[in-house]
Amino acid sequence: MEIYYEINGKKYLDNYLLRQKLDLNKSEMQVVLKTYDFPENEVIRLQNRKLYSMSILNELVEKLLENER
Repeated sequence: MEIYYEINGKKYLDNYLLRQKLDLNKSEMQVVLKTYDFPENEVIRLQNRKLYSMSILNELVEKLLENER
């Protein structure tokens, strides 16, 4: 089962769901979020959390994999 937020037909993950998906702990996730600059139009603030679009997250993972090579 996949859990995500859907807003205007676009899928989003919050920090907790993102950490689960990438299998990262909190400090590792903080480093990733601080080093990668997310475009404003790909991040939604909902109450006290930020939601990151799945499309921008796919780009992030691709960039991380490219840096590993």
